[in-house]
Amino acid sequence: RFEAGTTVAAQAVGLAAACDYLTAVGMDKVFSHEHALTSYALDGLASISGLRVIGPNNADHRGGAVSFLVDDIHAHDVGQVLDDRGVEVRVGHHCAWPLMRRFGIAATTRASFYLYNDFSDVDALVESLVAAKSFFGVK
Repeated sequence: RFEAGTTVAAQAVGLAAACDYLTAVGMDKVFSHEHALTSYALDGLASISGLRVIGPNNADHRGGAVSFLVDDIHAHDVGQVLDDRGVEVRVGHHCAWPLMRRFGIAATTRASFYLYNDFSDVDALVESLVAAKSFFGVK
């Protein structure tokens, strides 16, 4: 009652539609799919030498976002190669700059998995990371 201006009606309608959609799908199915993709991604990332996952290496103890470092390649360069290959990731501090600074990490690459992703997306990520290492001449 004390807020000036027009209420954010479009956003409220969009949120309601998203809630209806997720309810129809079933949050248990969303969780199971995300968990399976994350587990598959962690296995694929573990197969790449010189790649270090930040956080738990087990999907049971994490959500659908996986941050990682590739030895001798800055995260922004990794992100550029992946982007050129159609693989979308986020790079940078991820709103955790003090934590990154505390651990001496310049930036990480982060892949996020959700309902609209499938196993072929994870395969493309792993293949593109191998290509990035090759592009930069990193063994």
